[in-house]
Amino acid sequence: MAIISADTVDFLFSSTTTTSQSQLDSLANTALGQGIDSYQNGDYDKAISSFKRSAGLSPFSDNSAKAYDYIAKSYLAQDKVDEAIKTYEDAIKIYPVRDDFRVALGDIYTKVGDAAEAMVQYKAAVRFNQNSAQNRFSLGQIYLKAGQFSDAREQLQAASKMALNNADGYYGLGQVARATGNYQDAITQLNKAISVNRNFEQSYLELGYTYADMGNVQKATEQLNILSERKSSLAITLKNYMSQVAQPKILNAVGRDGFATFWGPATNIATMDEDLSEPDRSKLVSINVVFSKKMDLSSIQNPYNWGISRASIAQNGSFYNGGLDVPDTEANILPTPEYVTYNDKTNTASVRFWISQNAEGNATLDPEHIVFKFYGKDTYGKVMDPSADEYSGFSGVV
Repeated sequence: MAIISADTVDFLFSSTTTTSQSQLDSLANTALGQGIDSYQNGDYDKAISSFKRSAGLSPFSDNSAKAYDYIAKSYLAQDKVDEAIKTYEDAIKIYPVRDDFRVALGDIYTKVGDAAEAMVQYKAAVRFNQNSAQNRFSLGQIYLKAGQFSDAREQLQAASKMALNNADGYYGLGQVARATGNYQDAITQLNKAISVNRNFEQSYLELGYTYADMGNVQKATEQLNILSERKSSLAITLKNYMSQVAQPKILNAVGRDGFATFWGPATNIATMDEDLSEPDRSKLVSINVVFSKKMDLSSIQNPYNWGISRASIAQNGSFYNGGLDVPDTEANILPTPEYVTYNDKTNTASVRFWISQNAEGNATLDPEHIVFKFYGKDTYGKVMDPSADEYSGFSGVV
């Protein structure tokens, strides 16, 4: 391909030689081709020079429009966002009704987090080309980000009707349904998207999100496995989300410092530790409670988020002390721990509480039926799973 120099262009415009518009259009096309070659080779500065030359040779033409688009893309490839925005703004002044420039500019504003300006551009794109499913989808997406769910649904329904064999509209409707808590409709729409395009990985991700929100771990894991089998980077995204939305659980607990949860009714606490064999002595003992995920530090270290109680049939399904009356010798344990520490590497809380011997040295306890319950939350603000928020020796985790 012959290279058109800037000097040649200057000569053509300053020469007394008559240059027809068709000649200029031909030169513009050549310069455009040169720019595309440079763009594809990653020489973006050189590409921009060629594209600007093409636009100057044949302003208001299709070549000029393409040149502006490539100039903006070249700037974006160099992370020069402001220059790309300015390029599209200039192009819109020349081609005010071209919806593709509006969408491209809206995409940039979306990427940089300026949803308000993005909405302006997407609305203009739909106004100038109402029959474009892509324009409708883009506007629907920005409405969704803005929480304008009714408007988003209207645009995405229109997009899906315009392009029945395109997954985008169904995918967007699934997003809206999930955002509004209509999980069954979300599942229906997302499965439609997958049936249209089984390679549209975002649909599997959104479907996994939906099942995770519903607490259906099995179904969410199915979507995770599909993404993993495809070696998709979205598998990690879904796995992290599933961990985030899952309610935390107590996995296990082990008594420490002389306290053991396997001792049963009427255990003489003097046998627990020699410190407790002497009258009126107290000992700070502990139980290490392991959680399924990272917990909120301030929540887990707050003693008032913990409860220590004697088991009952009504609350825990078993009798304290084998159902016999609690004797006067029974040691008293406060309902809240003295303090709690937390190891965020192992997700383990050490719950410290006092056990006291009586004046006669014959205090008893039923460690197996002492219940430890946590009422706090994890790092994402999720409260405990009620099926696994307490531990006792007789029942384990419940």
